[in-house]
Amino acid sequence: MQKRPAIASGLAALLLLTTALPSLSQQDILSRYETQTERNPAPSGAPPATGSGPGAGAEAPALSDPLSTNREMSPLRIEGFNESIEQIFPMTPEMILRYRQIYEEQQRAILDRPEPEVLNTTGLVSLEPGEASPVIYVSPSVASVIGFYDATGAAWPINQFVVGDGQSFRTVRLGENSNNLTISPQKRIGHTNIVALLQGEDKPVTLRIRISESQVNYRHDIQVMRVGPNAELNNAVSPSSRTVEEAGNSLLLATLSGVDIPPSAVRVPVEGVDARAWLHDGGVYVRSRHALLSPSWTESMSGPDGVRVYRIQPASVALFSVDGRIVRAELKLP
Repeated sequence: MQKRPAIASGLAALLLLTTALPSLSQQDILSRYETQTERNPAPSGAPPATGSGPGAGAEAPALSDPLSTNREMSPLRIEGFNESIEQIFPMTPEMILRYRQIYEEQQRAILDRPEPEVLNTTGLVSLEPGEASPVIYVSPSVASVIGFYDATGAAWPINQFVVGDGQSFRTVRLGENSNNLTISPQKRIGHTNIVALLQGEDKPVTLRIRISESQVNYRHDIQVMRVGPNAELNNAVSPSSRTVEEAGNSLLLATLSGVDIPPSAVRVPVEGVDARAWLHDGGVYVRSRHALLSPSWTESMSGPDGVRVYRIQPASVALFSVDGRIVRAELKLP
């Protein structure tokens, strides 16, 4: 009886043909090999099959034929093949898609949480005994930045810093001689503190760090009420004026940061220059990036971003220095 034609494909082709199929019988597997053989016929010039006789004209099995005479198909091999498919691919494509859907839903329920309220705040530090340390809120997956400035608003570089729980809070100084630190919590619950020693200052600044899921400080600027190494003095100085040297004037700080301004403060429109003003407790608090020349101010405070706040007596006209020019501004007092 003539043997089946030589098969061009290997066992890898058989696996591709049957990966997504149910258990196959011997006839199913042979039928697919016949189809594959029609696409890849035996090479021309192969010796034809001849009559009987030991080795006389017998067809030599193709080297790439996995079903050669010494590897005949059998029910036992077919059963082993089907068992291998079940072990390697135990789930159907539909089951795999459903598994992924359930897994993603579980991960979302575990890890997803509402975005915390974003805070950008400013705090004053006097370095006096008994002073409470500022509180900074951090949150998982958020990098918070802490900046240090002196009383004039100039950057105050950090000489050295220590974190109480360095393993749970990743803290990085942003460059050499930088005045900024970034801190990111590595856990969801907890607290720690930071001790920072500024250049040229013997007393360290202490900060409290708390992990919160409801609010987070994207930025918190610490203004130390002392003169730092990069201090910038204001050219518009009044003989009767003074710069606040203690962390006690909360209204100046509120006007400087633009938040927590008392409800009793009345907004005063300013025309002619980029400035904002409020009337409170018999004084006018003016906030501007431009130096105030007139009238004389009694108190002032500089911010980290170049903004300065002045307290003046009520007046309807003020003079500012803008790019070297004297500019007249009108205050619309109530």
